[in-house]
Amino acid sequence: MEDELHRVVGIDLGTTYSAVSAYDPEDFAPKILADPAREGAAAVAMPSVIRLAATGTLTVGHDAKDAIGDGTAAADTLVEIKREMGAVFTPELLDHFGARGRYVEDDPVRARLGDEWLRPQEISALVLMKMKRIAEQSLGGEIHDAVVTVPAYFMERQKKATEEAALLAGLYPRQLIPEPTAAAIAYGVDRAESERQIYLVFDLGGGTFDVSIIETRDDEIEVIATAGDQRLGGGDFDDAVAAWIVRELGEALPAGFDRLRLKAAAEAAKRELSLRGTTTVDIGDGLPTLELDRAGFEGLIRPILDRSLHQVDEALRFAKEAKGVAPEDVNAVLLVGGSTRIPQVRQMLLDHFDQDEGFVRGDANPDTLVARGAAIVANRFEASPAFDLATRPTAERSADEQDYTVTLITEHTLGVGVQQGLFNPLIERGTKIPARKVQTYTNPDQADRIEAAIYQGEDKYIFENTLIGTIHLDDIEPRPGGYHRFEVEFSLDVNGLLGVQVTHTNTGREYQATFDQSTTIGKVDELAQRRAALLGLFETEGRVDTVRSAAPAERFTVPEPVTPMPETASIPDPVTIPDPVSVPDPIPAPVPAPAAVTVPAPASPEIDPAEVPAEYRRMVKKALRAARNGDAPAPLGDALRAFMDAVRAEADEDTLDELADLLEDAYDDSRR
Repeated sequence: MEDELHRVVGIDLGTTYSAVSAYDPEDFAPKILADPAREGAAAVAMPSVIRLAATGTLTVGHDAKDAIGDGTAAADTLVEIKREMGAVFTPELLDHFGARGRYVEDDPVRARLGDEWLRPQEISALVLMKMKRIAEQSLGGEIHDAVVTVPAYFMERQKKATEEAALLAGLYPRQLIPEPTAAAIAYGVDRAESERQIYLVFDLGGGTFDVSIIETRDDEIEVIATAGDQRLGGGDFDDAVAAWIVRELGEALPAGFDRLRLKAAAEAAKRELSLRGTTTVDIGDGLPTLELDRAGFEGLIRPILDRSLHQVDEALRFAKEAKGVAPEDVNAVLLVGGSTRIPQVRQMLLDHFDQDEGFVRGDANPDTLVARGAAIVANRFEASPAFDLATRPTAERSADEQDYTVTLITEHTLGVGVQQGLFNPLIERGTKIPARKVQTYTNPDQADRIEAAIYQGEDKYIFENTLIGTIHLDDIEPRPGGYHRFEVEFSLDVNGLLGVQVTHTNTGREYQATFDQSTTIGKVDELAQRRAALLGLFETEGRVDTVRSAAPAERFTVPEPVTPMPETASIPDPVTIPDPVSVPDPIPAPVPAPAAVTVPAPASPEIDPAEVPAEYRRMVKKALRAARNGDAPAPLGDALRAFMDAVRAEADEDTLDELADLLEDAYDDSRR
């Protein structure tokens, strides 16, 4: 029992495998928490596979995956569900999940488990429940908090679904951190040299691919560019090999042969070819045995790997345009994800950058890097004594215990659909988060309600971007167009999750608007209801059915939607939204320092970070460090003095937020 480890854990919720880790304060390092029921590599990485037996018994992890390989799995086995987090049905997904006739295009994706249809976050919650159980067995007692990793290129609604998965599992998601960033932290880039270093993190997992370009200096880590493909990973390599098997066997393969068995055989061949030059493929049932060599395998997956290079180039292009970082500035490529074990991946990157062997680093276990990095981040949070869906803990550990800072960015532009189907950007891609933006909109002529559709993407037209939710302004007094003015504030928290607040500027009052996201569960009471149902199901996990003829376990039930499923997608008509009104920057100028107060210079030891509220301490410490390391530019000193004045004057939270933003801007300028 590892009860000396920190009790906020880091979880890599992977598409194909998941892992959990906790920070060891004695060794100043994270430790992977092994499944006590397994040995070796199987103990530290659990398949993200769910199976429900005919008896109603749940299986999560290795046993569920093993049932695929030995041919005993029924249709109630779900794999790679993470790819559908926050997704809506397309014709292809309706066919994939056998949902035609039950759901239609643009409905939130659901997958069948037994007699029920569950959202991806509910299925992922079962994986997280297993991770939570492993952590509790290792640490002793209950665990209520976790830092959960997400692909860097996840959109807002995918992150929101991940947050809900954690809550359904009984875990406060203290932070959602991009997988490449977590891996970079685990590599030790937080202990880089004082001079600037640029790393490209190449994260090729089982189901998603991310590339992040990260800048480090001293004890600061800043993400400067990301790109990715949410449907590119080792699972696609398996599919390519499975398709080859089908072609090779031809008519010898029975019609309707279990596709999951084919995929399991393909995965085994892929793993073997990462170590050897040739392998045999045997799917049983008296079918012919096939041979596949590494050259043939590399030919099958080359088109998929070419897609990853396209994303590498996209990240490099954005880094150059937005941050002035050129490809030749990259100091090293860091490999993350089990699929980077394929020798072809390393050689492809060396060729692409025209570099020598040491340029591409793979000197750590790619299966556990992300979970280990998440545990390092988790060490900054205080553990919660209990779990309650109606609350959200915020306590962090002493700032003095934190020896690095991480700056994240939003990976996708956020905006509103306006007239003529145009996309009005509000928060641009690459903006540091947390972030906020205020925009003013007016009413159409004599309208008694307004629906504003919120999108993420980079195209000028909404139909090329992704709908993430809709703001509903109801019960408006009909007036001529432009009479009502609504100030809409969009805020992205450190997880990239969107918050919306609407103020009716005619009266100065907050407006009772709602923000709907079709792919989320939403309200606390609904989350509680779903959580209770999932807990009942999870209680059956791991039970062995010794008597097959016994009556099946009582099946869990998830309530059907209150309203019937629509026949067609319901997307608000954006052309009713007038173009935004041009208004001055809503962020006020910094509060001037009162003449009677003497504020020390930035480098002065009289500024004690302990007197600063916890959420601003890191920023103040960075500013002080910058001042001590050299001559502080006047704007940095002014911003720090204004902020400290406001702290000592006990200014309100909004004022402190605004001054902290100005201080961070001044700090960033001082580093250029």
